[in-house]
Amino acid sequence: MKLNEAAQINSISDEYIMLMDANGNPLKIAKTDLANALASFVPAIKGEVWIVYLDSDKNKFLIPWEQWSISRTDAVGVAIISSGRRLLIAPHESSLPWSAVSGAGGAITTTSKATADVDYAGQSNTSKIVTSSAFAEDGDGYAPGYCATYSNGGLTAGSWWLPSLGELGLIYEKFSAINAALAKINGATKLERGPYHSSTEFSATHVWTLFFQSGFRGSSTKTTGKYRVRPVTSF
Repeated sequence: MKLNEAAQINSISDEYIMLMDANGNPLKIAKTDLANALASFVPAIKGEVWIVYLDSDKNKFLIPWEQWSISRTDAVGVAIISSGRRLLIAPHESSLPWSAVSGAGGAITTTSKATADVDYAGQSNTSKIVTSSAFAEDGDGYAPGYCATYSNGGLTAGSWWLPSLGELGLIYEKFSAINAALAKINGATKLERGPYHSSTEFSATHVWTLFFQSGFRGSSTKTTGKYRVRPVTSF
């Protein structure tokens, strides 16, 4: 909902904010809806976003993104802490269909948005999908396989996965700050305000997608939806 510039807060409850527009009409907005709409436009505070590189022993080192020199070429990705969870986001992405065929990949599968939103099992989901009998032949031309075979900055194939819907939500919350960090990484591709595939399955024919234009979560077809794909890993 787009609010009139003259709207005023009338009352606040645990779940809703009651507003009143310039004409005195009440507007009831769920706090969660308002938070989702604003989250990706709120800059991250210091200590929430870093650029990561590996030392000679493959240990991950975190540098505040503002201090990273754009001349460096050893960035692994962008690390974030969001809602108490940690995620390392690859500097690259592609635009791909999710699969060549319909089928069940064995990942967390639900038609409930509330359940899908708290799926943070992207690593397990991706492993199950790429080794399932349904999708084992897809390879890196499709979303799960692309992430499973991705490598960068010393983290090799098998280290990365297709984010679950919950993990995509963490990325959406820090959209602007992540892009500011990606802009410092030589050769990186910024996030787009478009739909991104997740590894959370909706059904045998559909998967959950997060639309970074608005934060909307919905289902898309596995075989025809050619959307953005961004690998992630842990730190």
